[in-house]
Amino acid sequence: MVYESDDLIVLYKKDNKGIEILRVYSRSPYVLIPGSIDGCLVYKIGDYCFSEIPHIPSGYKVEISDVQKLVYHEAAGNFVEQIELPYTVESIGRNAFYNCRKLKSIALGKNCEEIGGDIFMNCRSLDTLKIHGEVKKKSGVKQILSRYSSDIEVIYENDGVVSAKIFYPEYTESYDEIAPAHIFGRNITGEGFRARECFADGVPDMVQYDKIFEKASAEESVKTASRMAIDRLYYPVDLADSAKNQYITYIKDHEKDIIRNLVLSEKLELIYFVCSNKFITAAAYDIGIAIASENEWGEGVASILKWKHEFCGSIKKKRYAF
Repeated sequence: MVYESDDLIVLYKKDNKGIEILRVYSRSPYVLIPGSIDGCLVYKIGDYCFSEIPHIPSGYKVEISDVQKLVYHEAAGNFVEQIELPYTVESIGRNAFYNCRKLKSIALGKNCEEIGGDIFMNCRSLDTLKIHGEVKKKSGVKQILSRYSSDIEVIYENDGVVSAKIFYPEYTESYDEIAPAHIFGRNITGEGFRARECFADGVPDMVQYDKIFEKASAEESVKTASRMAIDRLYYPVDLADSAKNQYITYIKDHEKDIIRNLVLSEKLELIYFVCSNKFITAAAYDIGIAIASENEWGEGVASILKWKHEFCGSIKKKRYAF
């Protein structure tokens, strides 16, 4: 069956539970899947749905006319960049996003808990997972994170209001043969694996997450550890004073590297956050201004100069009388 709108052509099938999406064609690399089709709720994203190599069940085929080919693209491969799934989706099939190399962001509801294997294989650009729901409500985030080992930031948003952002670093795993009988030992590198284990009954356990930071701050890069710290301070869900102080101390101890990374990525909102909370000194401001100037980022230069005077205070030159 085929659903068509001004922006999408969707191949789907219907069963007793609702609608399963099989393949999507889109005008835009930003794809918004409808919550219902033909009066039924969309509950499943099928195997290989957004994959570069489609796997459509026998008996289902969509013909795209020459005219449609001029404006519609397969939402797959190097075309699709952002996908927003409806709140109604409960299941994502295996290899659903296989080879979506430019896919940066996926949004879905909290009820998606059935996750197929290798859904993010070769999703080299994916860095954001947005969950429509409260951070303290059960969701399928842990299952989704178990399928993705690279850096990713999870954003919890409800009715347009962000309640939390949590950064999960990359980790790698390998296996070494430790006995002649093909017995292998598992080696895991990176605190991202332990961070992904910080859940209790499907809800992020932020107390446990905060406990891993001591080791993460010693083993991970400043760029990685500072993302963990800034996200926790910006959205302090269940943040104890002791954990807050460890994050602030880390930022102050690494202020120059942190301001350099924030300026190079032009994250003005986060630069304002560290400035307004007085986490950095005049030396870090000067580094930020210099780097913004070198990269011809005028807005950054003007903003950091303004905030230096507002939050750090200008340093008056001494006058000498002879």
